[in-house]
Amino acid sequence: MHIIEKKYQLDITSEPLTVRVFLPDGYEESGGRYPVVYMNDGQDVFMDSQAYGGSESLRFVRYYQDYSLFLPRVIIVAVSAPRVPAVRTALYSPYTKDFAVPAGKKFEPHIEGKGDAYLRWMTEILKKDIDGTYRTYPDADYTALCGYSTGGLNSVYASMMYQTCFRRFIAMSPALAIWTDKLEETMKTCRGMDKILYLYLDVGTNESGRMTTAPEFLEGSSAIAEFYRNQGLDDSRFKFNIYPGAVHSQAEWRKRFPDALRWVFRDCTVSTK
Repeated sequence: MHIIEKKYQLDITSEPLTVRVFLPDGYEESGGRYPVVYMNDGQDVFMDSQAYGGSESLRFVRYYQDYSLFLPRVIIVAVSAPRVPAVRTALYSPYTKDFAVPAGKKFEPHIEGKGDAYLRWMTEILKKDIDGTYRTYPDADYTALCGYSTGGLNSVYASMMYQTCFRRFIAMSPALAIWTDKLEETMKTCRGMDKILYLYLDVGTNESGRMTTAPEFLEGSSAIAEFYRNQGLDDSRFKFNIYPGAVHSQAEWRKRFPDALRWVFRDCTVSTK
């Protein structure tokens, strides 16, 4: 196991984003090519010390040290988010919208979404750099995108609009409800679900975020799950889990992430060339 860190300056962000590349055990010796998962909120993936503001992480390094034999051999490209929550929300949101902020909620009355531009950077700049530097399978069939909360919204959007680059998706607790009208427009014009190989979606019943209530989290995920099924994604390609009592936190997502990773890469092996 080895983690390599690099900073990237995007035209759409004022601060550079840190990208950490996780190479699994045996990478140096194998000479083979590896599938890749790109992850939003990369600061939360590997260890608590990298997470912002004292929050917890998915603690993937600790999990890998204990259970690597039961994990798919993949390269993880963890892209950090901006530190300011409002800036992070704008970066991951693919839509622009004005909001009437309800009493008791503290979020932006206007969001200038940069999520599509972010995905273009990821697929046109970052992915080319990763594929040129590491022994990856560069094809979309071996490339996944993972996110939670607004990063999960970004993953859901990519599942409809970026299937030429990703064919495997993980969306944990996606924050969809405030974008229902915009998502419905995308659903009508999306490029279909026929190219998706595996898609994992989940939600807890007690989630609450900056902008979204617990009923809204459940309703949003259930609605997008119905859309996926109506598009022909059956149980062999689509998994939707509802976790009773689960809240909106990294402590919950780290319980679910390893199984989600196993599920979307269930058919992948490392090549020998």
